[in-house]
Amino acid sequence: MSACLIWICVPTLAVLLIFYSLTDVSKPDVDGVIASTIWSTNTFGARAAPTLQLVFIFTRHGSRGPTFTYPSCPYHPLNTNHWPNGWMALTARGHVQMYKLGLKFRALYNGFLDRIYHPKDFQANSTLFARTMISAGQFLAGLFPSHGYQLWNKYLPWQPVPVYPTYKDYQKIAYALLTTKCPRFHEAWNKSVAKFFLKYRKNITDLLEYAKPFTKIEFDESFNDTESSWMTMYTMWESFFPIIEEGIPLPSWMDEVYQRNMTFLTSKAMRAASVGSDTQIRYIEGVYFKEIMNLMSAKIKGTLRPNRKMFYFSGHDFTLLGLQGVLGLTYDPTGHLDARTGSALIFELHKDLQTEKFYVEVLYIDGSSPDKEPLEINIPGCDSPCDFYLLLNKTEKYTNITDWKRECQIIDN
Repeated sequence: MSACLIWICVPTLAVLLIFYSLTDVSKPDVDGVIASTIWSTNTFGARAAPTLQLVFIFTRHGSRGPTFTYPSCPYHPLNTNHWPNGWMALTARGHVQMYKLGLKFRALYNGFLDRIYHPKDFQANSTLFARTMISAGQFLAGLFPSHGYQLWNKYLPWQPVPVYPTYKDYQKIAYALLTTKCPRFHEAWNKSVAKFFLKYRKNITDLLEYAKPFTKIEFDESFNDTESSWMTMYTMWESFFPIIEEGIPLPSWMDEVYQRNMTFLTSKAMRAASVGSDTQIRYIEGVYFKEIMNLMSAKIKGTLRPNRKMFYFSGHDFTLLGLQGVLGLTYDPTGHLDARTGSALIFELHKDLQTEKFYVEVLYIDGSSPDKEPLEINIPGCDSPCDFYLLLNKTEKYTNITDWKRECQIIDN
């Protein structure tokens, strides 16, 4: 546990020290002015309604370096001029992105959530990846700037908040090379992804044929099986999106590839790999969503101990996509739920003060939006707000898991 806390506290403290050493304290930044106004006036945030009982926040980590690349990539992950932190590591933009997201949540829930960090009110969790743990640290730096007796350094308004590991997010099994960790998921994954490639094969082949002279990716033989096909598509996307998110200029040929429905095809491929069937949805995030419903149930019954107000979970794109699948949003028509870096999915438990009935509101913050304003999400067959017990019944087919590892095995009759 102490090792996990060190992962969070040391990088966050280092980044904040650098930030303050480079900032002219005589010219406060805009975010600081906004935050200072909120904290000094005790203004209630836009989401701090009298009906609000409990909040769950799931975020994808901030902008990072590439996971994969291709032989001729002009922005190779080993190039420290572009990726000084290395492969898959949070970039400077990613640090700022998550810190500002934390500031946004402070503005949204100020008043409901106390300015002082209290362990009895709040708990943070993260998957055991450096990029998610550091993202959590930056988010919490924005959400809980030190105040009052917790202000231990007037030049560094940073309050260390513990981040605990979570083992209930199985998002990793959506990646082609890791699906075999759950054979039942692997079987469903192959069917779903194969169906996707059958439908869009010509579009993908045309795209890769155009890119082949520039990327040097030999995809002819790799398209002989579903897993290799998906990995080829994923590798291509991985060589693009970190560059785009960092605002690095694209070469003309790369821009052409990007314009040829690359985002559309990759979005479809990612959803096919994670939420293409009920079986996939069940095993990727069923256990995690069960945790949400159990905590909400305890809050309603008055048995939640400690009686917390907010839970925060730092995760990945497949975390958000899997939870969307549980809600019935696999085929989201709005185009707002693509789980870009720095995005957040929010679950609010409310109590009607007149009827005393409990209901759930779901919100989404697109990490690429400039204002980070939350969008209200309608749950198919339940709308918004959604009666808690109706949501409980609608999602039971994904959450009634007693032994994930045992269920994952394919047992011959």
